[in-house]
Amino acid sequence: MSERYTIGEAAKKLQVSTRTLRFYEEKDLVRPAYTEENGYRFYEKDQIKQLELILFLKELGFSLKQIKMLIQDEHGNQSLELLLKEQYQENQQKIEEISKKQAQIKHLQKIKLSRAVLTNHSGITDIMRKENRLSALRDKMLVFGGLLSIIEILGIGIAFYLYHLNQITSFVIEVLALVVIIFMMALGLSRYYYDNVEYVCPNCGEVFIPSFLAFNLAPHTPKFRKLTCPKCGKRSYCLEISRE
Repeated sequence: MSERYTIGEAAKKLQVSTRTLRFYEEKDLVRPAYTEENGYRFYEKDQIKQLELILFLKELGFSLKQIKMLIQDEHGNQSLELLLKEQYQENQQKIEEISKKQAQIKHLQKIKLSRAVLTNHSGITDIMRKENRLSALRDKMLVFGGLLSIIEILGIGIAFYLYHLNQITSFVIEVLALVVIIFMMALGLSRYYYDNVEYVCPNCGEVFIPSFLAFNLAPHTPKFRKLTCPKCGKRSYCLEISRE
């Protein structure tokens, strides 16, 4: 005699409510193996396996309509493969969207958003929009910085080569020229970056542009620069954002 379960025992085994099993029966997904005259429902091994499949597919995000189609379709295996592929792509898209939102939330958690910042023209939406442009600007700076490093390495290599040949005069001229070139390029990169950023005071919400000298001398992190706000006069780490 095959093992059988009452609706209560089946629900307990599957960790669902008896109401769920009755609902599946109403939707013609899984019917009990048999029902006695007194209305008692009994499930056997085949029904339990089918219920486990339904619950598994439901956890993956399939609708009951899709699950019913799979169960009743004689080519259910092929249909399941297609639906799994489709569901995977949908889930992947949701993961990417959530990851993007998580990154934005993580960034906002690092910002001291005063009431003034939230109420004036540089509120959260504006800040996040400018943050995207700032990321693109920083990517450009990385490329320019890489080119500058290559020039430095080539210049140092040439200098050592001239020194090795005992051409002291040429060596000194090359070193001085290298220093001037690197300094001018670094100054140009700094100016380019300065011309594309502005700052938000965390105390009063003022958006301002410091002097070029203050910009270069101020202590800073990848996201903030310690500056004196021209409006409230407080010196603090101000949020760096992209200019319009």
